[in-house]
Amino acid sequence: MKSHKTVYCFKCVISCIFMAIWGACSSSSETPYPSGPTDEPVQSVTFTVRMPHASPQVYALDDDAENDIQTIDVLAFRIDNYTSAEYYDYRATGYNITSTSSVIPYEKQFKVTLQKNDTAHYRLVFLANVKDELDALSLASGAQKESLLARILSHNPAVWNVTSAYKPLPMWGQSAAVMVNDALATLSEITLLRSVVSIEVYADNAAVTPDFHLEDVYLYNRKVYGRVAPYENYYNATEKKVTAPTMPTVNMMLPLTVWTGQHYTVPSGQYKLTRTIYTYEAAAAANGDDFVATCLVVKGTYIPLGTPQYYRLDFEQRDNLGVFQEYRPLLRNHRYQFIIKRVTGDGHNTQDSAFFSKKGNLGVEILDWNLADMGNMVVKEMNWLNVNRTSITTYSGGEFYVGVETSHTGGWTAELENPADVSWIRAIDCRNDYMQVTLYGYGIPVGGREGNIVVRAGNMTKKINVKQIPTS
Repeated sequence: MKSHKTVYCFKCVISCIFMAIWGACSSSSETPYPSGPTDEPVQSVTFTVRMPHASPQVYALDDDAENDIQTIDVLAFRIDNYTSAEYYDYRATGYNITSTSSVIPYEKQFKVTLQKNDTAHYRLVFLANVKDELDALSLASGAQKESLLARILSHNPAVWNVTSAYKPLPMWGQSAAVMVNDALATLSEITLLRSVVSIEVYADNAAVTPDFHLEDVYLYNRKVYGRVAPYENYYNATEKKVTAPTMPTVNMMLPLTVWTGQHYTVPSGQYKLTRTIYTYEAAAAANGDDFVATCLVVKGTYIPLGTPQYYRLDFEQRDNLGVFQEYRPLLRNHRYQFIIKRVTGDGHNTQDSAFFSKKGNLGVEILDWNLADMGNMVVKEMNWLNVNRTSITTYSGGEFYVGVETSHTGGWTAELENPADVSWIRAIDCRNDYMQVTLYGYGIPVGGREGNIVVRAGNMTKKINVKQIPTS
């Protein structure tokens, strides 16, 4: 009598022969049948997943590379009917991975062969580009979901490979509770989050470029391990985003944090470094713990001195007056853009001396993009426009920044909706990827004041509401 394994191999052969006749046999060497017990009949399901937001700028990893899925694995967790606890049942491999659209939000489709079960509900966990990591683990049937997912780690001790033979980014997503039966032929409400953080540095502000030439960036206190799946309590399933970093537990003999600065070189002739720095989540350092905080050191020639200088940049929160409040965590599926606003003096002679000093002379704004947040995006006629914020609220004047990205070949513009009514909005300086809004801080009336900035790309528009509130 043939074993189930033999029967399924026979099915694979017959299936591939049939598909080969039609020119559609998958090139994957992976069997599409689930691992583990195979007593139940199987069900082929087509999944559609929404990819993380991407931008049109291409310097290292382009859109296709950032959203590339080379492998996709599905872990099926059975949900206990009485306790709602979730237990690992089996692993299945996705195949026939294709893109469904060239417009953001990107979508991908793939097929998975699952075990039918008309009596149990399952949570399906999707893990992209971590096949090797899964193969190295022993996945025991019956393991609780959180304890199993905590063992799935991505490891990258050096610079993330963004060359032609790039290292694909690990991603995670999960389904709602589903029952795998004849009715489950397709499922599309799945969002994938990247398990890594993206960091970019810009020094192309009109006030900076004449005085400072950005040359190198160093990432200090970087994490070399990251959990592929976030901790359940740190994930907002409604908004499809994480609320806190999920820090992995690793063997004490294996360092989680590497202090020394990882070196990145700015492309010749550029004033920014984009799509090059990828790292893992990091918890916010406590105030005063400067030397354990994940941070950047940038190197550039300060023109008045004519020599390279080094400056430290921190992931920090500041108030409207620019006063430091606290360090911020690095969250998965976020992109942090450091905008160098001004250089007011010399820095340090080495990158390490800059790290150990909190000397200023470099004004920075951090734009935080949550790449799962599609609420600020407009999509029309195969083009899209996106902003990282839709409002500016302040008690004072000063400079404020809004990230703007579009796929429109004509680029984007920004203008005041009613110029005569908002003379206190002093200026709008549009750069390639962001705009700087300068506000007067005097004469704020008792009831406050507000106005709108209209961002336009082709026939797409987004409004940025600007509001000043009196302090008393």
